[in-house]
Amino acid sequence: MFSDESLHRFIVLLDTAVRVFLIWCIPLIVLFVLGKLVFPVSKALKVVRFRGLPSSIEPLKNTRRPSKWARHLVLLLRSISAGEESDEELLHRFIIMTIGTFISTYIVYGFWTGLFTKYDFQYSDLFNGWQIFISMMASFLPYCFLRMKLHRVRVKNSYDLVPAVNTLILKYSEYRGNLYYAVFETTKVLQGDILNAFVGLLPALQGSANASIEDAIELFIYRIKTTWAIQLGILIHKSEEQGDNIEQGLRWLITDMSEVAKITEEIKSENRETIQLAYFPVFLFPAVIYFNQFPSMGKSWHYYFQTTPGIRMIMFTLLYTFICAVIAYTIQKPRNEV
Repeated sequence: MFSDESLHRFIVLLDTAVRVFLIWCIPLIVLFVLGKLVFPVSKALKVVRFRGLPSSIEPLKNTRRPSKWARHLVLLLRSISAGEESDEELLHRFIIMTIGTFISTYIVYGFWTGLFTKYDFQYSDLFNGWQIFISMMASFLPYCFLRMKLHRVRVKNSYDLVPAVNTLILKYSEYRGNLYYAVFETTKVLQGDILNAFVGLLPALQGSANASIEDAIELFIYRIKTTWAIQLGILIHKSEEQGDNIEQGLRWLITDMSEVAKITEEIKSENRETIQLAYFPVFLFPAVIYFNQFPSMGKSWHYYFQTTPGIRMIMFTLLYTFICAVIAYTIQKPRNEV
């Protein structure tokens, strides 16, 4: 049924797969398990959905704080997530995506360049420097995508914060300084990411045992990351911890936010030329490959896609082009702040 050559190639591929699994997958699985131990997640950081009337239960104390990197990842993942996943689930999913990207790129590069299919395969081929370097670069892509999504959320929230604070002032005055009900009523007229930012404050304002006002404000500020968000967080903290009436502070805040709209538009105009330069490699790279076909009589296509140096250059350039696109995406619309 199968020729001797086909059977031999199948045995070579199977042998390669077993070697890759033994040498890379098992250590990465161990790394994943260790990552769960290195990145402990505190329940105090978990955002709890609003569940009704205020509770008299005291917040949990003496909970173990997560490490610096785990806290950063939790804030990042929580800021762009509107689901009900726990912090542990979000972290584990991110680690799996990162490891999966590394393994996928490693295997694709190995078979594409012929490292895993040649008959004189050696164990040293599994530790090819370029293969590991490009796979490690690719493993940062999930984090880059998360940062891009976070930037989009922050930009949108920075503009939506102005009408949200306007509504908050009205509700705060209507409920005579009761911040909890003012925020709760404000969330009824909000939509999208800014809604998630304000909803994240409710458990702490409600007195939930699984949320502290400091953690809630930190997550709120991280979701917007503007000077105005920091000032609003300070006002909320003063209202909760000191019982201050913050209506006048909210009015000053909305006045400052309204005045920066013109400045933001000027910054957007100045960034236009930089944005065009950042997107330029996205179109130039495939054009260069295509037009090189004619003077090289089709040899450039063979070089880029069928030789190891060409494939290495293609993958490295693709990753560099992606970085340029990320830069363009990041600066194309600045946040609404000075």
